[in-house]
Amino acid sequence: MADACECWYFLIISILLLSLLFSFVHINTKVEYFIKVTLLYLTILVDAILCCLVCTPAHFFGDPPKLIFNTFRVFSSWTGIKCDVRNIDNYTKVDRPYIVIANHQSSVDIVVLSHVWPPYCSIMMKKSLCWIPFFNYAAYLANTIFVDRQNHDKASQSIDECVNAIKHKNLSLFVFPEGTRNHERGLLPFKKGAFNIAVKAAIPIIPIVISSYKPFYDKEKRYFNSSGYVIAEVMEPISTKDLKLEDVPELTEKVRSAMIETYDRISKEAELKYNQQLNHDKSD
Repeated sequence: MADACECWYFLIISILLLSLLFSFVHINTKVEYFIKVTLLYLTILVDAILCCLVCTPAHFFGDPPKLIFNTFRVFSSWTGIKCDVRNIDNYTKVDRPYIVIANHQSSVDIVVLSHVWPPYCSIMMKKSLCWIPFFNYAAYLANTIFVDRQNHDKASQSIDECVNAIKHKNLSLFVFPEGTRNHERGLLPFKKGAFNIAVKAAIPIIPIVISSYKPFYDKEKRYFNSSGYVIAEVMEPISTKDLKLEDVPELTEKVRSAMIETYDRISKEAELKYNQQLNHDKSD
Protein backbone atom coordinates (compact mmCIF):
# COMPACT_ATOMS: atom_id res chain seq x y z
CA MET A 1 0.00 0.00 0.00
CA ALA A 2 2.86 2.36 0.90
CA ASP A 3 4.62 1.60 -2.40
CA ALA A 4 1.40 2.36 -4.31
CA CYS A 5 1.04 5.69 -2.51
CA GLU A 6 4.67 6.59 -3.26
CA CYS A 7 4.12 5.80 -6.94
CA TRP A 8 0.95 7.88 -6.93
CA TYR A 9 2.71 10.90 -5.38
CA PHE A 10 5.64 10.51 -7.77
CA LEU A 11 3.36 10.66 -10.80
CA ILE A 12 1.50 13.74 -9.59
CA ILE A 13 4.67 15.59 -8.54
CA SER A 14 6.35 14.72 -11.86
CA ILE A 15 3.44 16.18 -13.80
CA LEU A 16 3.42 19.34 -11.69
CA LEU A 17 7.19 19.89 -11.92
CA LEU A 18 7.41 19.24 -15.64
CA SER A 19 4.43 21.49 -16.37
CA LEU A 20 6.00 24.29 -14.30
CA LEU A 21 9.20 23.87 -16.30
CA PHE A 22 7.48 25.20 -19.43
CA SER A 23 6.68 28.45 -17.61
CA PHE A 24 10.32 29.33 -16.91
CA VAL A 25 12.55 27.58 -19.43
CA HIS A 26 12.59 27.83 -23.23
CA ILE A 27 12.72 24.33 -24.71
CA ASN A 28 13.24 23.14 -28.28
CA THR A 29 9.85 22.88 -30.01
CA LYS A 30 10.14 19.17 -30.83
CA VAL A 31 11.46 18.31 -27.37
CA GLU A 32 8.59 20.28 -25.85
CA TYR A 33 6.15 18.35 -28.06
CA PHE A 34 7.37 14.93 -26.89
CA ILE A 35 7.47 15.99 -23.23
CA LYS A 36 3.93 17.38 -23.37
CA VAL A 37 2.51 14.36 -25.19
CA THR A 38 4.15 12.09 -22.61
CA LEU A 39 2.73 14.28 -19.85
CA LEU A 40 -0.72 14.07 -21.42
CA TYR A 41 -0.66 10.27 -21.39
CA LEU A 42 0.67 10.30 -17.82
CA THR A 43 -2.21 12.58 -16.87
CA ILE A 44 -4.68 10.15 -18.45
CA LEU A 45 -3.07 7.30 -16.47
CA VAL A 46 -3.20 9.24 -13.18
CA ASP A 47 -6.84 10.13 -13.78
CA ALA A 48 -7.65 6.49 -14.58
CA ILE A 49 -5.93 5.27 -11.39
CA LEU A 50 -7.77 7.83 -9.26
CA CYS A 51 -11.10 6.99 -10.88
CA CYS A 52 -10.53 3.28 -10.26
CA LEU A 53 -10.45 4.15 -6.56
CA VAL A 54 -13.34 6.59 -6.34
CA CYS A 55 -15.65 5.64 -9.21
CA THR A 56 -16.68 2.18 -8.05
CA PRO A 57 -19.55 3.53 -5.90
CA ALA A 58 -20.41 6.03 -8.66
CA HIS A 59 -20.81 3.11 -11.08
CA PHE A 60 -23.87 2.06 -9.11
CA PHE A 61 -25.17 5.33 -7.67
CA GLY A 62 -23.79 8.24 -9.71
CA ASP A 63 -22.45 9.42 -13.06
CA PRO A 64 -18.91 7.95 -13.37
CA PRO A 65 -18.14 9.23 -16.90
CA LYS A 66 -18.90 12.80 -15.82
CA LEU A 67 -16.75 12.35 -12.70
CA ILE A 68 -13.87 10.97 -14.77
CA PHE A 69 -13.94 13.92 -17.16
CA ASN A 70 -14.38 16.48 -14.37
CA THR A 71 -11.27 15.23 -12.58
CA PHE A 72 -9.35 15.12 -15.87
CA ARG A 73 -10.28 18.74 -16.55
CA VAL A 74 -8.50 19.68 -13.32
CA PHE A 75 -5.47 17.45 -13.93
CA SER A 76 -5.02 18.63 -17.54
CA SER A 77 -5.11 22.35 -16.72
CA TRP A 78 -1.30 22.41 -17.11
CA THR A 79 -1.79 22.27 -20.91
CA GLY A 80 -2.99 25.88 -20.86
CA ILE A 81 -5.66 25.07 -23.44
CA LYS A 82 -8.59 27.47 -23.19
CA CYS A 83 -11.85 25.87 -24.27
CA ASP A 84 -14.70 28.12 -25.38
CA VAL A 85 -17.81 25.93 -25.00
CA ARG A 86 -20.88 27.08 -26.91
CA ASN A 87 -24.55 26.08 -26.80
CA ILE A 88 -24.08 23.44 -24.10
CA ASP A 89 -27.73 23.99 -23.16
CA ASN A 90 -28.62 22.05 -26.34
CA TYR A 91 -28.22 18.92 -24.20
CA THR A 92 -31.33 19.97 -22.30
CA LYS A 93 -33.51 20.46 -25.39
CA VAL A 94 -34.23 16.73 -25.62
CA ASP A 95 -34.72 14.00 -23.06
CA ARG A 96 -32.08 11.35 -22.50
CA PRO A 97 -30.93 9.14 -24.02
CA TYR A 98 -29.33 10.51 -27.19
CA ILE A 99 -26.26 9.86 -29.34
CA VAL A 100 -23.42 12.39 -29.05
CA ILE A 101 -20.88 12.53 -31.88
CA ALA A 102 -17.76 14.65 -32.38
CA ASN A 103 -14.87 15.05 -34.80
CA HIS A 104 -11.70 13.21 -33.75
CA GLN A 105 -8.33 14.97 -34.15
CA SER A 106 -5.88 13.63 -31.56
CA SER A 107 -5.38 12.69 -27.92
CA VAL A 108 -5.89 16.39 -27.15
CA ASP A 109 -9.61 15.70 -27.74
CA ILE A 110 -9.91 14.35 -24.20
CA VAL A 111 -8.83 17.75 -22.81
CA VAL A 112 -11.57 19.51 -24.78
CA LEU A 113 -14.21 16.87 -24.08
CA SER A 114 -13.61 17.25 -20.34
CA HIS A 115 -15.19 20.71 -20.70
CA VAL A 116 -18.22 19.63 -22.71
CA TRP A 117 -19.04 16.07 -21.62
CA PRO A 118 -22.81 15.50 -21.33
CA PRO A 119 -24.46 13.97 -18.25
CA TYR A 120 -24.94 10.20 -17.99
CA CYS A 121 -23.17 9.47 -21.25
CA SER A 122 -21.20 6.30 -21.96
CA ILE A 123 -18.68 5.92 -24.78
CA MET A 124 -17.93 3.51 -27.61
CA MET A 125 -14.24 2.64 -28.10
CA LYS A 126 -12.16 0.30 -30.22
CA LYS A 127 -11.52 -3.05 -28.52
CA SER A 128 -7.71 -2.68 -28.51
CA LEU A 129 -8.00 -0.03 -25.78
CA CYS A 130 -9.52 -2.51 -23.33
CA TRP A 131 -6.05 -4.02 -22.69
CA ILE A 132 -4.56 -0.83 -21.15
CA PRO A 133 -4.17 -1.36 -17.37
CA PHE A 134 -6.21 0.94 -15.10
CA PHE A 135 -7.71 2.64 -18.16
CA ASN A 136 -9.70 -0.51 -18.93
CA TYR A 137 -11.20 -0.69 -15.43
CA ALA A 138 -12.04 3.02 -15.44
CA ALA A 139 -13.67 2.47 -18.84
CA TYR A 140 -15.69 -0.42 -17.40
CA LEU A 141 -16.89 1.80 -14.55
CA ALA A 142 -17.95 4.34 -17.17
CA ASN A 143 -20.12 1.72 -18.95
CA THR A 144 -17.86 1.82 -22.01
CA ILE A 145 -18.79 -0.43 -24.93
CA PHE A 146 -15.78 -1.85 -26.79
CA VAL A 147 -16.20 -2.61 -30.48
CA ASP A 148 -14.16 -5.06 -32.56
CA ARG A 149 -14.00 -3.11 -35.81
CA GLN A 150 -12.15 -5.93 -37.59
CA ASN A 151 -15.03 -8.36 -37.03
CA HIS A 152 -18.22 -7.28 -38.79
CA ASP A 153 -20.43 -9.79 -36.96
CA LYS A 154 -19.17 -8.70 -33.53
CA ALA A 155 -19.47 -5.03 -34.50
CA SER A 156 -23.11 -5.61 -35.45
CA GLN A 157 -23.64 -7.40 -32.15
CA SER A 158 -22.15 -4.39 -30.33
CA ILE A 159 -24.65 -2.11 -32.04
CA ASP A 160 -27.50 -4.25 -30.71
CA GLU A 161 -25.88 -4.19 -27.24
CA CYS A 162 -25.68 -0.39 -27.43
CA VAL A 163 -29.36 -0.12 -28.30
CA ASN A 164 -30.29 -2.39 -25.37
CA ALA A 165 -28.04 -0.50 -22.94
CA ILE A 166 -29.45 2.84 -24.06
CA LYS A 167 -33.01 1.69 -23.55
CA HIS A 168 -32.57 -0.16 -20.24
CA LYS A 169 -30.00 2.07 -18.50
CA ASN A 170 -31.22 5.40 -19.90
CA LEU A 171 -27.64 6.18 -20.92
CA SER A 172 -26.63 8.41 -23.79
CA LEU A 173 -23.72 7.25 -25.94
CA PHE A 174 -20.68 9.12 -27.28
CA VAL A 175 -19.12 8.05 -30.59
CA PHE A 176 -16.36 9.38 -32.88
CA PRO A 177 -18.07 8.73 -36.25
CA GLU A 178 -14.83 9.14 -38.23
CA GLY A 179 -13.60 5.96 -36.55
CA THR A 180 -10.00 7.17 -36.32
CA ARG A 181 -8.00 10.31 -35.68
CA ASN A 182 -7.79 12.87 -38.45
CA HIS A 183 -4.54 14.83 -38.11
CA GLU A 184 -5.36 17.05 -41.07
CA ARG A 185 -7.94 19.81 -41.31
CA GLY A 186 -11.55 18.92 -42.03
CA LEU A 187 -13.51 15.74 -41.28
CA LEU A 188 -13.00 12.22 -42.60
CA PRO A 189 -15.95 10.26 -44.06
CA PHE A 190 -18.27 9.04 -41.30
CA LYS A 191 -18.86 5.41 -40.43
CA LYS A 192 -22.54 4.61 -39.98
CA GLY A 193 -22.48 2.80 -36.62
CA ALA A 194 -23.60 5.77 -34.51
CA PHE A 195 -26.38 6.57 -36.95
CA ASN A 196 -27.58 2.97 -37.07
CA ILE A 197 -27.80 2.99 -33.27
CA ALA A 198 -29.69 6.29 -33.23
CA VAL A 199 -32.21 5.11 -35.82
CA LYS A 200 -32.66 1.66 -34.23
CA ALA A 201 -33.21 3.21 -30.81
CA ALA A 202 -35.25 6.12 -32.28
CA ILE A 203 -33.26 8.73 -30.32
CA PRO A 204 -31.80 12.13 -31.30
CA ILE A 205 -28.24 12.84 -32.39
CA ILE A 206 -26.34 15.76 -30.86
CA PRO A 207 -23.13 16.70 -32.72
CA ILE A 208 -20.20 18.43 -31.04
CA VAL A 209 -17.80 20.22 -33.37
CA ILE A 210 -14.27 21.01 -32.14
CA SER A 211 -12.19 23.61 -33.95
CA SER A 212 -8.83 22.74 -35.51
CA TYR A 213 -5.80 22.39 -33.21
CA LYS A 214 -3.37 23.35 -35.99
CA PRO A 215 -2.58 26.83 -34.62
CA PHE A 216 -1.00 25.33 -31.47
CA TYR A 217 -0.69 21.55 -32.01
CA ASP A 218 0.45 19.36 -34.90
CA LYS A 219 1.56 15.74 -34.63
CA GLU A 220 3.31 15.65 -38.01
CA LYS A 221 5.27 18.89 -37.48
CA ARG A 222 5.89 18.06 -33.81
CA TYR A 223 4.76 21.17 -31.98
CA PHE A 224 2.50 21.57 -28.94
CA ASN A 225 2.48 25.24 -27.95
CA SER A 226 1.21 26.64 -24.69
CA SER A 227 -2.06 28.51 -24.25
CA GLY A 228 -4.01 26.91 -27.09
CA TYR A 229 -7.49 28.21 -27.87
CA VAL A 230 -10.30 25.86 -28.92
CA ILE A 231 -13.98 26.35 -29.66
CA ALA A 232 -16.30 23.41 -28.93
CA GLU A 233 -19.81 24.00 -30.25
CA VAL A 234 -22.74 21.77 -29.32
CA MET A 235 -25.11 21.74 -32.28
CA GLU A 236 -28.90 21.49 -32.26
CA PRO A 237 -30.30 17.98 -31.63
CA ILE A 238 -31.18 16.09 -34.82
CA SER A 239 -34.30 13.94 -34.69
CA THR A 240 -34.35 10.38 -36.03
CA LYS A 241 -38.09 9.99 -35.53
CA ASP A 242 -39.79 7.93 -38.26
CA LEU A 243 -36.43 7.16 -39.92
CA LYS A 244 -35.54 3.65 -41.09
CA LEU A 245 -32.18 1.96 -41.58
CA GLU A 246 -32.32 2.68 -45.31
CA ASP A 247 -32.35 6.40 -44.42
CA VAL A 248 -29.02 6.14 -42.56
CA PRO A 249 -26.68 6.97 -45.51
CA GLU A 250 -28.57 10.19 -46.27
CA LEU A 251 -28.75 11.09 -42.56
CA THR A 252 -25.01 10.47 -42.17
CA GLU A 253 -24.09 12.81 -45.02
CA LYS A 254 -26.55 15.46 -43.87
CA VAL A 255 -25.04 15.54 -40.37
CA ARG A 256 -21.46 15.45 -41.67
CA SER A 257 -22.11 18.38 -44.03
CA ALA A 258 -23.57 20.45 -41.20
CA MET A 259 -20.59 19.63 -38.98
CA ILE A 260 -18.08 20.55 -41.71
CA GLU A 261 -19.76 23.92 -42.15
CA THR A 262 -19.56 24.55 -38.40
CA TYR A 263 -15.97 23.27 -38.26
CA ASP A 264 -14.80 25.67 -40.97
CA ARG A 265 -16.49 28.63 -39.27
CA ILE A 266 -15.26 28.05 -35.73
CA SER A 267 -11.75 26.99 -36.84
CA LYS A 268 -11.22 30.34 -38.57
CA GLU A 269 -12.49 32.16 -35.49
CA ALA A 270 -10.36 30.11 -33.08
CA GLU A 271 -7.20 30.63 -35.15
CA LEU A 272 -7.83 34.38 -35.31
CA LYS A 273 -8.32 34.63 -31.53
CA TYR A 274 -5.26 32.48 -30.85
CA ASN A 275 -3.07 34.69 -33.04
CA GLN A 276 -4.48 37.82 -31.41
CA GLN A 277 -3.57 36.40 -28.01
CA LEU A 278 -0.03 35.60 -29.20
CA ASN A 279 0.44 39.14 -30.51
CA HIS A 280 -0.92 40.56 -27.26
CA ASP A 281 1.50 38.43 -25.21
CA LYS A 282 4.46 39.52 -27.36
CA SER A 283 3.59 43.20 -26.97
CA ASP A 284 3.47 42.95 -23.14
